[in-house]
Amino acid sequence: VMRVLVLEDDKIAQIGIKKILGAVDINIDLVIAENGQEGLDYFKKPEAEETDLVLLDLNMPVLNGFEFLEGIRQSNKSKDLNLIVHTTSDRKEDIKKSRALGISGYFVKNVDYRIFKETLQCIVSYWHKSK
Repeated sequence: VMRVLVLEDDKIAQIGIKKILGAVDINIDLVIAENGQEGLDYFKKPEAEETDLVLLDLNMPVLNGFEFLEGIRQSNKSKDLNLIVHTTSDRKEDIKKSRALGISGYFVKNVDYRIFKETLQCIVSYWHKSK
């Protein structure tokens, strides 16, 4: 079983991600957090230790993706955590800032559902194989 935490505030995007990851040939335990604070709170739970991958949107209410990254990197629970940013931002500043906060990857959400689906499935399959 692969545990994936998705930090995404957009309900439609959450539904799409659930559908896309439900179609892969991997047993995925999907956890959804709607903002960075919910994500940080999740990592206070014992089951969070089993998390294999975090998909992180940057633009969220309460705590945004950068604030989540700063918070999780200050904790001792994130040393081996694979963090992939998935966002609408292709700004170089956002990419550089994300990398400085220790992400494992960064991809821009494509408006073409087929491309988004292929990219997301490829990323999850890659991290599943590298477990």
